Amino acid sequence: MSTTDVPLRAGQEHDVTIEKLTHGGSGFATLNGMSVFVTGAVPGQQVRVVFTKVKDRYAEARIVKVLRKSKDEIPARCPHFGTCGGCQWQQLPYSLQLEYKEGIVRETLEHLTPVDDAVRKQLPGRVLKIIPSPQVFNYRNKLELSFGYTSMRVEEVNGKKKYIDEGPTIGFHQQNEWSTVLPIRECHLYDESLAMLLMDVRRFMEQTRLPVYNPKTHKGLLRNLLLRRGMHTGENMIAFMVNAKKKELEPLFQHFMRFGGRPGLASLLVIESTGLNDKPENPPVYPLVGKPTIKERLFDLEFDISPFSFFQTNTLAAEKLYQAISQGAEITQKDTVLDAYCGMGTIGQYLARFAQKVVGIESHPTAVEDALASAGKNRIGNISFYKGRSEQVLKDQLKPGGKYAFDVIVVDPPRAGLHPAALEAVIGHAPRTIVYVSCNTATFARDLGPLLKAGYDVRTVQPVDMFPHTAHIETVSVLQKR
Repeated sequence: MSTTDVPLRAGQEHDVTIEKLTHGGSGFATLNGMSVFVTGAVPGQQVRVVFTKVKDRYAEARIVKVLRKSKDEIPARCPHFGTCGGCQWQQLPYSLQLEYKEGIVRETLEHLTPVDDAVRKQLPGRVLKIIPSPQVFNYRNKLELSFGYTSMRVEEVNGKKKYIDEGPTIGFHQQNEWSTVLPIRECHLYDESLAMLLMDVRRFMEQTRLPVYNPKTHKGLLRNLLLRRGMHTGENMIAFMVNAKKKELEPLFQHFMRFGGRPGLASLLVIESTGLNDKPENPPVYPLVGKPTIKERLFDLEFDISPFSFFQTNTLAAEKLYQAISQGAEITQKDTVLDAYCGMGTIGQYLARFAQKVVGIESHPTAVEDALASAGKNRIGNISFYKGRSEQVLKDQLKPGGKYAFDVIVVDPPRAGLHPAALEAVIGHAPRTIVYVSCNTATFARDLGPLLKAGYDVRTVQPVDMFPHTAHIETVSVLQKR
């Protein structure tokens, strides 16, 4: 626990005081002039940490013991907090979580945007007050869990490894512990109706004693569980992912049918998942009760949600996000709008009411199918979709100077940010306005540099809290051509 100038090494323990929160949610401390990032820590705590990684200018660490709590800490509502890993900040008041998130956005833009110091120092002033989630708890409309075992032993039998499973259960895989599952009996992030369905599934496991999947031996039936809810419609989905083919499953379908009478159940599914990948693409789906989809609404738009649909997990906050996009873009009835990385087209369909034409790009085939189906259902005639990677479509089919002259471009890329070719194409189109929706402020800051150098100014950066009690931050940034 020494704080002398002895060189720091992985495995060492030291006592540090957490000064602030940083991008990604880690607590920040300094030791011997080195920056230390501590997973799961909050400002004001004094903690004993063990270093997990030490570089020339920074170190990463995890908490061994909390020596002094922060004055801001409150009791976490969930009994799994601290072991599950799904929440990082449940021990902080929600108002303080919002304050920290807003500050992280400002600090990230000021320090990571690759532009001149003078320009960079102006960016924090463009950050607006964060929009809170309408629901602080029970806001998620989707719950994904794994069947598995609480423990697993390995024994040598005749020179071969034998895996001994103990405690079949359902819950979450912990980080770096993919062979076992942490039992989850309650979760305060998910809609309460999904929590009730989870209780039913747990009883179902105990009563039927159907074999649970073992990721080491690839044997066992019950593999994953997916629960979805239409927050505005009240429709629920239960989907069992199982390690079996249809011929093997048919005698077992009756077991699953016992869920058929649940209130609000619109879709009961069994999904084949016999490969090594936990999330197979386009696996066979067998509806046992109801339809293969549930209905959900955003504003006056209706969407059919399949087990694998790309749909925002916080429905009420998504509406706040889309309003921020439309208000920032200031779209007119004369404008042609590009919606890149559009998923199932929810943003584009909402913006279509303000525009002359909307064009969406999405690489995932089923998402494009969902987008086309929902646009038809919602009777939106001024929207079309291109299937393919955004950088490829913008290079070949929608290149600058081609079929469309985009007045407004909306991009909502994954955490990795814009592909360089996509960024180049967006700049090449020279739209009046670019709206950059980001789930990773660091990669947005990286992409912002070339946009600023290409003649755009940041008008506003609007943080939106889509995921209370976690370190995730969504931003809607509006850039205008000078």
